Amino acid sequence: MKILGLSPGKIFSGFETSFFDALAAYGHAIEHIEIELPIFKIYCTAKGFFPEKKKWALRRDLQYHTSISAFKRKSAFARKKIRQYRGRADVIYQIGSLWDPIEEGISLPFFLQVDYTSLLSKKRNSEWKRKPGKEEKFWIRKETDLYNKAIRVLTTTENARRSIINDYGIQPGKVVTVGAGVSAPYDKLEPDKFPDYGAKKILFVGKGFKGKGLDTLLDAFNGVKTAIPEAQLTIIGPTNLDIQGEGLNYLGRIADKDKVKEIYYQHSLFVMPSRFEPVGQVFLEAMSCKLPCIGTTADAMPELIDHGKTGFTTEPGDSRTLAECLVKILKDPVLASEMGKAGFEKLRSNYIWPIVGKRIYELFRSYAA
Repeated sequence: MKILGLSPGKIFSGFETSFFDALAAYGHAIEHIEIELPIFKIYCTAKGFFPEKKKWALRRDLQYHTSISAFKRKSAFARKKIRQYRGRADVIYQIGSLWDPIEEGISLPFFLQVDYTSLLSKKRNSEWKRKPGKEEKFWIRKETDLYNKAIRVLTTTENARRSIINDYGIQPGKVVTVGAGVSAPYDKLEPDKFPDYGAKKILFVGKGFKGKGLDTLLDAFNGVKTAIPEAQLTIIGPTNLDIQGEGLNYLGRIADKDKVKEIYYQHSLFVMPSRFEPVGQVFLEAMSCKLPCIGTTADAMPELIDHGKTGFTTEPGDSRTLAECLVKILKDPVLASEMGKAGFEKLRSNYIWPIVGKRIYELFRSYAA
């Protein structure tokens, strides 16, 4: 099978092209095209200028990925590429809904992979939500068109599937959850290696602050220290934060993923109490290292974390309940071990790329020429 794969590059969850790799493992030929517009990106960078670097980057990215102009420009670029590959592919497989590659006369089966929707971003008040009014209406209309054009819409989570069905009116049988696999180097599972469940050490890994619930976690950690004075909290990810306190270890960003993997094994549990979370790769990373996980009830986290079995989920912003869950696991290494092992088995059965690739392959096989 020859697959024409379209992707925006590694911009959001960081594993977009892993779907293509999973299919290639089955012997399929993948012609991968990144829908990138360098000149337009330079324009967006200039237009989004802001003295604060972080806000400047966000303004640039919103203009480059979520504006009406971005959708139209990328759609035109994608359609041009598809015309060039006419007759040389069996299937079109697109990651994300940031452009529309299908124009009149294109008869190839079109599959769309989605991990989040505009209306979910709006509900969760994500920083990636579209501007209300003309822009928001435009995107919802275009997303709906894409879902209708696709033979199947493949979702990374049940959360996204429900949104496409309930918020966009797409028939349930057309939308299939295929999941996602844990990314490298965590995909190299180590069944005989275990973390230190008795260390009383908590790990947080996340790029954001309030969105990832780090403010809630810091409040909760005060309660944890009262119950367990020797408890420690390690924070990886956010940059330029002034975080100090007894038992707090702020490491900032660490680019070496192998090093981060070793840090997972040095802790007793993983926590990221996000306010919204499209996929949650870090939970899969923690599960691959047999750590019990604590997240929230928002978005896809309850799909990854079986409450009371592989960890706990709390309401976003509820620092008191979060502290209670942290203390419960830290005080009981046996419980931590049971939860960590259960999470590892769940990951091994559902969230590795060979399994995800097989699910996608079975769908493609029914429609490819």
